[in-house]
Amino acid sequence: MNEEINKLSDILLQSLYDYHFANNGGSYTLPKAMVNTDLNSKQAIEYLIEKEYAKDSGEGSENLVLAITEQGMDYLKNK
Repeated sequence: MNEEINKLSDILLQSLYDYHFANNGGSYTLPKAMVNTDLNSKQAIEYLIEKEYAKDSGEGSENLVLAITEQGMDYLKNK
């Protein structure tokens, strides 16, 4: 994974963390079409899901429904 995607995944994970606490554990919804237009964002999101730092509960829909996981919170706390 290149440095730009690594930085982007950290920024996205921090955003999911902040969103989680600002919205009582809510998930963040993103249109898949929007994510697919930016390859770096797509790769960063796929990395977070692959590492189980985030999960997508929007399967079968037109949206990614992202939420931070316990592993993602632990990763941020220990960074």
